[in-house]
This record gives sequence, structure tokens and C-alpha cells, in this order.
Amino acid sequence: MGRADGHVTEKDLLRCRRDFPTLRNSVHLISHSLGAMPRPALDELRAFGETWTRDSIEAWHDWLPRVTRSGDEIGRLIGAPAGTVVMHQNVSSLMAIIASCFDWKGSRRRIVSTDMNFPSVHYVLKEQERLGARLSIVKSRDRITIDPEDFIRAIDERTQLVVIELVLFRSGFLQDARAIVKAARAKGALTAVDAYQAVGAVPVNVSEMGCDILMGGSVKWLCGGPGAAYLYVRKSLIPRLEPRDCGWFSHRKPFDFVFDRVDYRKDVMRYMGGTPSVPALYSSAAGRRYVCRLGVEAIRAKALRQTRVLMDLADARGFRVNTPREDARRGNMVCVDFPGAERVHLELLKRRFLIDYRPGSGIRMSPHFYTRDDELHAIFDEIDRIR
Repeated sequence: MGRADGHVTEKDLLRCRRDFPTLRNSVHLISHSLGAMPRPALDELRAFGETWTRDSIEAWHDWLPRVTRSGDEIGRLIGAPAGTVVMHQNVSSLMAIIASCFDWKGSRRRIVSTDMNFPSVHYVLKEQERLGARLSIVKSRDRITIDPEDFIRAIDERTQLVVIELVLFRSGFLQDARAIVKAARAKGALTAVDAYQAVGAVPVNVSEMGCDILMGGSVKWLCGGPGAAYLYVRKSLIPRLEPRDCGWFSHRKPFDFVFDRVDYRKDVMRYMGGTPSVPALYSSAAGRRYVCRLGVEAIRAKALRQTRVLMDLADARGFRVNTPREDARRGNMVCVDFPGAERVHLELLKRRFLIDYRPGSGIRMSPHFYTRDDELHAIFDEIDRIR
């Protein structure tokens, strides 16, 4: 893939289009919500079925190691050491597992989050108040960004956990996570980063960021479909946290079936809990390989250029852009709003322009490595025709 010097060009990225059947009959600008399915994912699912059919119960000798292998593949994408990432079904469950590690009855009972975070995560955090936690919400001033100084000022010596959505799902705003993590550490608080809208779209390195915990999933930019979420825990922190939300694979000897309190594993598998979603470990592998092979840096460079094109097209029509203009503050998504946008988005879907609409955000569009420039112009031409 790419030239002999290892550089991946936009032509190389577009060459992958032939491996994504959805792109034949649609304009796919919805990778912020669901990445296009790569054809090899069907082969992976077929392999799962064949293994199950052929090996029956013995298939677990292949299935269980896939949890670790898949986690390590994600680890290479986010700069995490081997053995620090575990797979799970979804981020809501992962946030619940992490929240269950804490005692909310001492002097440190505050959770700091924002009003721009994904509601599913917010619900988990809010319910911790039933156990004594105090959820402190940093409010956006413009419904597009979060002022980092507002975020940092909200963290104090009573804070136990700081939750950061790296790229906001509502606007595509890319937060300065490193600065927030540094401030949290100075106050003795731990940090959990929701990187769902980032991994596979923008470069992420947990070591450089300094976060304690990071989670995300494969549904979006990793083109892996549902059921393959992941959790990173800083190596030195792994044995310190004991999740109340656990299961038999959290146990040091799960197949001893000890009927007592869980004897926690010493590795990251203590956070896995119950039986893994094995089909998702298969189906998510192909998309992950594309991102790893192409490189997030090349994907990001192309997306920055194409998101600028989308904003220019919106500006030319007088539409409101609810996404930061500066490259360093923007993920790979653009939110565009105008009178009647919700109705227009429904008609776009009927015409196979795959986007979505969120109240307060508008129509969300996201180019990915397989997006052609003419498709960006085509969707705005279609909006003109519908309006």
C-alpha cells in the first residue's frame, strides 16, 4: 500500500473503495456513526461460523485468545503497550465497569464531565449519584466547544474521576485532552477518555496524552460494526482498580468456578467481566486492518482537506457551520444547519446520501479514507435540489 518510501497518497486511500460494497450505490458520509462495511468482514464472519461448526466447544481455544489479540491490535493504534487493552461489547458497559471501581463515599466523590458528552455515557455517570457520587457538569458556552479553562477550573481536590470526550459527537470539536489530563493529575484525580469519535480518524497516543483510562469502539471510523468496544487501562493502574461490575473472566482462575468473592486477575482481563462477543471480534478485524495499513496520519490529512471543502460549500450557501474552523480543534466531521435541515436529511437518506441529523448540530457529514471529492459536491447539489 502506497509508494516505495512508505508514504500513503490519497490515490492509495481511494483504491480501497473497491473493497467497500456500500459505496457502489450510495454516498457514504456517515462514518462518524457507522463506518462502511469492508467486504473481507464477510469472510471473517464466515470463518467464525466455520470454526463454530467444525470445532464446537473446542472453538474456545481460538476464541478466547482473540480477545487479547484484538486488544493488542487496538493498542498499536493508540500507542498503548501490549496487554493494556481489553475488548468488550460497548462503551456504556465499559464506563459502568470503570465507575464501579470507585468508592463514592469518601472526600473524593466528584465526577467532572461536560454537557456535550454522549448521553449514554452521561446516564452511567449520573446514576453513580445513587451511590454517593456528585456529578459536576462543565457547560459549553456556544454548544460547539468546551472552554478548556472552564474544564480545568472545575477539577479540584474533591474530584475522583474526570471524563473527557476527545472529539465531541455533537460538533466534531477536538478537545485539548493532554492539558485537561495534566490538570486532573495535579489534583490527584484519574482521567477516563471517550475516544470513540477519534480513534481511526485522528492520531491518538495514550502515552503522550497521559490518560489513565481510554475507551472507544469499532462501529465508526474503524469500520468494524457493533459489538467490538475496547478499554485501555494504564499498566500501573490495572491491578489497583477492582470493578464491582465483574464476571467470571474477571477471576484469576475462571475455570475453577469458585463460589466466593472474585479473586481478581492481575492483568487487564479483570475488566472483561463475562463471556465476550466473539462474532464481533471477527467482524471488526478487517476494518481495523485497513486503518492500520493506511495509517491514521494519512487518513487525517485527507479528512482535514475534505472537511474544509465541506465548510466552504456550506458557507457558499449561507448555512450555519456548527464545527470549529481551525484544523487543530476539529475532528473529521462537519455539522451543517439551515432551516428545514431535519426534513432535508430524511430526503437525502431516501436518495442514498448517507448522513444523519442531530438537534442543535444539524446534518452531520464525515469524509473518510474512501470518500471522493466529487461526492462532497454531490451532496450539496442534492441539498439544493431538495430545498
